[in-house]
Amino acid sequence: MKAIGKGSLASILAAGLHIIRIVLFVAFFGLCIAAAALPLAPLLVEAVEKIKGVHLDADLDTSAADYLKILSHFVTVGVMLYIVNRLLEILRTLRFGSPFVRENADRFKRVGFALLIGEGAKFGFSFVGMIFDVDLDLDMELTTWVAIIAVFVLAEVFHEGAKMKEEQDLTV
Repeated sequence: MKAIGKGSLASILAAGLHIIRIVLFVAFFGLCIAAAALPLAPLLVEAVEKIKGVHLDADLDTSAADYLKILSHFVTVGVMLYIVNRLLEILRTLRFGSPFVRENADRFKRVGFALLIGEGAKFGFSFVGMIFDVDLDLDMELTTWVAIIAVFVLAEVFHEGAKMKEEQDLTV
């Protein structure tokens, strides 16, 4: 199987990433609605119960823990959506045969910074979770940090590759 062009591995990966992007966008939109609706939920239940003939037999208990969990998922999905979009931009250049461009080096750096922000947010949510006594399942793994370093290394490789390609293009 060829690596670039139509019908290539890059095209297949791009199709998969487009599907993942749609799923992440739906999840992101749902989390936006949940983040906005959760604080208003008790007020909405009260308003509905005031309607004549309507009685809700629900004990709605929302807490800071629920909101914190929604916000942590919101940040995680947002970071993933951003990364998938950058990867699609990188794959677009690969499918058209010129992956070693400065823009891809910048895209890899942005992916690295997005991953750093995501991991930093985990630390922040863990700290806030300790304050509110919230049990958040936010694992800190060495593998993640090695992957972040690998993304920054790839950014430098692409930066140097783009420089070499520019020099080669100038040589006739």
